[in-house]
Amino acid sequence: MRWSFSAYGTFRRCQRQWFYKQVFASALANDPNRREAHRLSKLESVQAWRGKIVDTVISETIIPCISAKQSCTVSDAKRRADDLFTSQKSQRIVPNGAVTFFEVEYGLPLTIDVFDKALTDIHTALDNFFEAEQVLKILQSAKSLVPQRALSFKHGVASVRVVPDLITFQNGQAPAVLDWKVNTYPMRDYWLQLVTGAIAVTRCNPHRDWPSGATQYNTNEVTLLEVQLLSGDVRIHTASEYDIHEAEDFISISATEMELAGDGKDSKNLHPKDYPVTSEPRTCQMCQFRKLCWEVACE
Repeated sequence: MRWSFSAYGTFRRCQRQWFYKQVFASALANDPNRREAHRLSKLESVQAWRGKIVDTVISETIIPCISAKQSCTVSDAKRRADDLFTSQKSQRIVPNGAVTFFEVEYGLPLTIDVFDKALTDIHTALDNFFEAEQVLKILQSAKSLVPQRALSFKHGVASVRVVPDLITFQNGQAPAVLDWKVNTYPMRDYWLQLVTGAIAVTRCNPHRDWPSGATQYNTNEVTLLEVQLLSGDVRIHTASEYDIHEAEDFISISATEMELAGDGKDSKNLHPKDYPVTSEPRTCQMCQFRKLCWEVACE
């Protein structure tokens, strides 16, 4: 069972949505519905897209400059963000494209104000990143910075996949795991996700570009930073043994729940109707796969 926070989050919202995304969608399948599911899986709302732009600018522009000891100002970062914003927007407003906005696919209004607000949020997030002195201090003193690296480790029946926004390796110190969010209304912290990132860093096989001794530390020695980029709020933690056990239990229970939902069938023999739909109307309205799902309901 492949497990990640995003996959279980989808499963918890709607099991059929999870099935379409994680099992059914395929770009190479002969079945046109499976190819269409793959296309629909790439749909993003404008709100999700603006967060991806911030991630890209930090990971591909700011972090490499810090690693190379080169200058990168907030103005440089904003210019890069503006370029991405303009080029990607023109691609995503095309109906039925390979990469299309969710709103375009389902006929929802996209006004100038929506895009102006998205760009303002992107600039605010980048301003707050450069103003987060405690974060920049950790980055500038690091021996190695590794952004957006997929990490995997086994836990019970689950093959766990975690992608921390950034891992930092310090000389003679345990690594740090950073996770930033671009949420207008951050209603919860992302504690379990951060703790799972710490578990992954200390239990996965060391990657080739990691410094020697990178995984010799205990999970509770890893520094965890949660950065809310729209509010500028930075929370620094370490995971206790209780936190680690709680994260492990969460993975075990949720992975077993996902495994049992298939009723022991091979994935090739599963059908969308084998999985129940959400009872929450908003989840259905905002689902990438609703056109396929509603077709199945009419069969």
